[in-house]
Amino acid sequence: MIVVLGLSSCVKEDGDELIQETSDVITWDVITNGMQNSRALVENDDMLQTACSTGGKSIGIWSAYELNGVVTKNVLGNSTGDVSLFYHKDTQWDNYKWWTYGAEAEKWVKGAKYTFNAYYPMNVVNEISSSDVSTFVIDYNTERYQEDLMTAYAFVDTKAPSFKTTTPVTLKMLHTLSALKFRFSFMNRDGSTYKDSDALTSFWLENTEYDKGFATTGVLAFGTINEDGSVDGEHIYWYHEDHPEPSTSERERKIYAWDDENGVNFGSTTSSRTVATAYSTNFNGAQKYSDKDGWVLTIPQELDGTSRMCFRLKSTGNLIHRVALPKITFEAGKRYIYDVCFSQSDVTLKISIADWNELKSSQDIPL
Repeated sequence: MIVVLGLSSCVKEDGDELIQETSDVITWDVITNGMQNSRALVENDDMLQTACSTGGKSIGIWSAYELNGVVTKNVLGNSTGDVSLFYHKDTQWDNYKWWTYGAEAEKWVKGAKYTFNAYYPMNVVNEISSSDVSTFVIDYNTERYQEDLMTAYAFVDTKAPSFKTTTPVTLKMLHTLSALKFRFSFMNRDGSTYKDSDALTSFWLENTEYDKGFATTGVLAFGTINEDGSVDGEHIYWYHEDHPEPSTSERERKIYAWDDENGVNFGSTTSSRTVATAYSTNFNGAQKYSDKDGWVLTIPQELDGTSRMCFRLKSTGNLIHRVALPKITFEAGKRYIYDVCFSQSDVTLKISIADWNELKSSQDIPL
C-alpha cells in the first residue's frame, strides 16, 4: 500500500545530513498583548504594526530547530544572525497580515522541533553568545535605551498531530520592563489645593551604597527546558549587571536625570501635577527634559531601600532635597507612579501600581 503524505517536500543536503523541506514557508501572527496604552512603544499610543512600518523598527527573531538530535541555529533565511520581521503591506514576502521577512522566507523542515525567540526593537538588543535552543539571553541598558523592550516565545513540534504548515506561528509580544513616573504637586492631605510660585528645576535618582540599590542594566533570559522535558518559554528572568555607583562629595552620580534652569511650575490640582522624570539622552551624556509623558523604563528588580529620589527647587537654588525610596519589587509589565505632595504642613509620598495596559491604578500605597 502506498501512503501519500499531505506535505509536499524537497530534500537538500546540509553537511552529512539530509534535510527535508516542505513547500510551505514559515509565517507569523504577531499579537500585541494589551499594549495600546504603552507610552514607551510609540509616542502616540499606537499599535506595534505602526511602530514597525512608520518608525522603521523591526522585530528580531532568533531561532533553532532540532532534527534527529542535531541542533541548527539561525535558520530563518540568515545563516549568520537573527532575521528581521517588519510590517509592510504588499511586499514580496507577504507572510501573514503583512508581517514580512527581511529576507526570503524559510520553509518548514519536516520532523523538526522549533524554538522561536522574538524581541522588539531589534536594533537595541544585544544577544549574548550563551543563547541556545532552550534559553535565549540578551542584555539591556535602560540608561542608554528607553524603548519598550518586548519578547515572545514559541515552540513548534512539526510531528504534533495538530501541526499544519499553513498555520502561522503565534508570537505573543509581552512587556519585559517596568515603567516608573514621579509626579509633584501642592496638595493637602484632605485633597484641597493651594497656589505656590515654586518650580522643579532638576530631578534624578541615586544609590547610597556600592553595588546596591537601583540597577540600570540587566540580563534577560527566557525559554527553558524543565526537568521533565517540557518547554517553559514564557517565564522571564532578569539578572542585574550594573548598579550605578553612589554619589560622593566629589561626584554626583545621577540616574535618569533631567535639568531645566527655568524650572517647571508645580501643579496645584490632581490633573496638573508636575512630572519629574520625562527622560531622554543624546548618547553623549547630556540628559534633558522631554515630552515622553514622564514614563521612565527600568529593569524589573527588587528595590532594597538604598536608593533615593533627589530634586532641586527654584526657591532653594542648589540645595539638594533627598527622599528615600522604600523597598518595593518592580515587576515586568507593571507601571509605578510616585506622587510627591507638598501640603501646607508636610510632605507625603504615595505609590500607585497598575498593569501596563490599565488606565487607572489597581493599587494605591501611601508611604
